[in-house]
Amino acid sequence: MQDEGLRQTDTLITILRDQVEYLLAMLVRPVVREQLMVVLLIVFISSLLPYAVRRWRRRRGLATKLTELEDAPHRRRMASAAYYLVAPILALLLLHIAIRLYALRGLPDGLLFVLQNVIWFWLGYRVIVMLLYAIYGESSKPYRHWIVTPIFVILVGAQILAVLPGSVTLVDATISLGSARISFGGLLTALLALYLFIIAGWVVSQMMMHWLPRHISAEQGVIDSVATLARYALMAVGILVSLSLMGLDFTSLAIIAGGLSVGIGIGMQDFVANFISGLVLLFEQSLRPGDVVEIEDRICRVQNISLRATTVRTLMNQELIIPNSTFTSQQVTNLTKSDRQVRVLVPLSVSYGSSPSEVREVATQAALQHPLVLPDPPPFLAFLGYGESSLDFNLSVSVDQPDRSGRVRSDLYYLLWDAFSEHGIVIPFPQRVVSLGSGWEKLNRYSSDPPVASSAGDHA
Repeated sequence: MQDEGLRQTDTLITILRDQVEYLLAMLVRPVVREQLMVVLLIVFISSLLPYAVRRWRRRRGLATKLTELEDAPHRRRMASAAYYLVAPILALLLLHIAIRLYALRGLPDGLLFVLQNVIWFWLGYRVIVMLLYAIYGESSKPYRHWIVTPIFVILVGAQILAVLPGSVTLVDATISLGSARISFGGLLTALLALYLFIIAGWVVSQMMMHWLPRHISAEQGVIDSVATLARYALMAVGILVSLSLMGLDFTSLAIIAGGLSVGIGIGMQDFVANFISGLVLLFEQSLRPGDVVEIEDRICRVQNISLRATTVRTLMNQELIIPNSTFTSQQVTNLTKSDRQVRVLVPLSVSYGSSPSEVREVATQAALQHPLVLPDPPPFLAFLGYGESSLDFNLSVSVDQPDRSGRVRSDLYYLLWDAFSEHGIVIPFPQRVVSLGSGWEKLNRYSSDPPVASSAGDHA
């Protein structure tokens, strides 16, 4: 069985080597090299000329159309996106001229016809990109990167593979993986199917997050959870379909699943725990994107909740990726779970010569001067007790922006300092009385008549 696998691998390597040798032999032919030079010249001119013309127009001040469209963003995007079509259209024109010249001279032009189909794909790709950019602007980049560009690459690759000699033999070549034999074409088909399912999952999740809020009365967190699960479900189906296209039967899949279950039980406990915790967080809605939480004495805002980890942003603008099991197994303070209003405590102390009633009046009025302090419920000054050298209070105010509570506390200290200074309220500092007992006479004698140290000459 091992020797058979080696023979299959040798066959694939042989096919690839023969394909490369055939391509090198084609490049030796003068007519092929001449067509390649023409192709490179067409690509160079069609790519460089639009860029040069655009710079020349800007330098000469002839781009008046764009300046007239400054008040029309949609039309300005259309005019800017139209430049994407110049290069492929110019390439088609130049290629058509080259094909006509080759026909007049009676020369073979098979490579030019292949290039013509590729440029038509290029033009279609540019048209789709232009329309997406003109309609959606910068928000169209994900669709371009994940859908339009890969489909263009797949179509161009299929076109090139179709015209290569010996491509059928290459597609039918098999690779042995243990007891399974997978054809090269089946492997490519499985990868393509997996990609399509991944893209379908992403598109479905995006559509659900935009369509469901307008048609059902559910919280955004629940909708995001359903969309995320639908995406992962389609990805899981894509993996199964890809494995079946590769020739693996469900018996092999059951064996693989059994091995994975053993691995999960031994070394993937944390991953499974985070996965289950992510499902709990998404459906229970105890934590939602936008919530302000306190984790390890740090106030953070929840950015994203995935099935493995949660991303939060601290007040220092740092992004933390925290495993989901942390939120289900430890105590986490959610400051905005059911109400965004929180109380901010500002400890303060005044001297014994101050009137507590006056301190309460001045402190509450000073707190109301802050724009983030809510008048309802009003600020409250709690009298904590009599300290060693001060009267101790706690000023409590309400704010509806929990992530700015530290800033509010700092601003209140500034306001209280100015208000207390204006009304003559003294903020004390600790004082201590030191008693020397019976040793003060000796200290007084030493201070009035300090001893004189003996010199070296006296000892001599």
